[in-house]
Amino acid sequence: MSPRLLMLAALMAASSAAAADAQPQAQPTSRARAQAAQPPSAPSPPQAPVQARPGGPEVQNPRSDQTVDVAKGTRLVLSHQAGEVTVRAWDRDAVRVQASHGSRESLDLQTADNTLRVRVRTTARGPAGLVDFTITVPRWMPVNLSGTYLAANIEGTSAEVNVETVGGDVTLKGGSGAVTLRSIEGGIRVEDASGKVQATTVNDSITITGVSGDVVAETVNGDVAVANSKASSLEVSTVNGDVRFEGPTADRGTYRITTHNGDIRVSLGAQANATVFVRTFGGEFTSDFPVTLPDGMGNHDGNKRFNFTLGVGSARVELQSFQGDIHVAKGPLRSREQERGKKRGAVRLEQLGRQVQREVEQEFEQEFGPNWEREVGRLREWAGLQVGPGTLVGLDAPPTPPPPPAPPRAPSVPRVPRPPQR
Repeated sequence: MSPRLLMLAALMAASSAAAADAQPQAQPTSRARAQAAQPPSAPSPPQAPVQARPGGPEVQNPRSDQTVDVAKGTRLVLSHQAGEVTVRAWDRDAVRVQASHGSRESLDLQTADNTLRVRVRTTARGPAGLVDFTITVPRWMPVNLSGTYLAANIEGTSAEVNVETVGGDVTLKGGSGAVTLRSIEGGIRVEDASGKVQATTVNDSITITGVSGDVVAETVNGDVAVANSKASSLEVSTVNGDVRFEGPTADRGTYRITTHNGDIRVSLGAQANATVFVRTFGGEFTSDFPVTLPDGMGNHDGNKRFNFTLGVGSARVELQSFQGDIHVAKGPLRSREQERGKKRGAVRLEQLGRQVQREVEQEFEQEFGPNWEREVGRLREWAGLQVGPGTLVGLDAPPTPPPPPAPPRAPSVPRVPRPPQR
């Protein structure tokens, strides 16, 4: 740098310092001086965790509680937008309706045309708010519930049940005749129902236990499990989910199970009598029964279609999966956690086998060079000649069969003693 540029830089630095000295210094305020004089405060102790309790913002007062006598043949119909409904059964010919709601809502019960309708009236603009119901009905009374954000829990009835909701779970224990449960964003659980059971949802799972009769279960994004059931016919379908079925098959019964992106696992019992039809496009087939695939068809083939008969084959079982595995068991099915652990163990064992194989190949390559495979073949051939075919682990030659037994010898004739010579 030239002397002239050095001189200009020094003059600019001097002028900047002079301008800074000329600026008036800001004086601290009284509040700042007070804060500076105070000693630093100690950190506050950590707050203890707060224990939450079950329950929401339900309003207990006012609370409605009405009881109405009903004649046999009357049906209960309730339609409400949002809330929870719990239906219980008793042996009286009367219906008791208990409801928790706000001050602007009131309960309205009307009986006409063999139908008891339960409504909620409101003085506010717009629809009524959240209302929770506890309804006790006779065991013989059919129940019909519907709503948008309505969760239903029904227990102890022995009549028809019909529930339709959009964003709520449905749980049913009991029921007979025509049982229809529909939801979109909620799960469905059915126990100990009989008759014709139809469960349909879109974005959740379906669980059916201890059901007898005709069963139809359909979902899109969810699993389907049917256990301990005596279904005379079964139709299960899902798109993105697994299917589990445990139960005996009825004579001349039809059982159809279909999934697109999921596994199918069925347990038909050791004494099953069924004709099983299997079709899969991207999955494997396994069975506890001794099933041999048709000639020219391997378990790893992409498209498999075959059938086999168990016992007398009186029932018809159809199993179809596009991107999942299919397994037919004799006994109880393993849980999902056990199945996942088994798969993880198999994957780890396969990875370990590949690692050991790579290490052995590296050792052979270091010992024999690039042509180690040929040298190992010669070594195995030499070992087979020295030790004997079939006595060395890994030899391809079959073991030598034992020599045939020697033919039995003819029985020897006893000697006749010679007479003494004179």
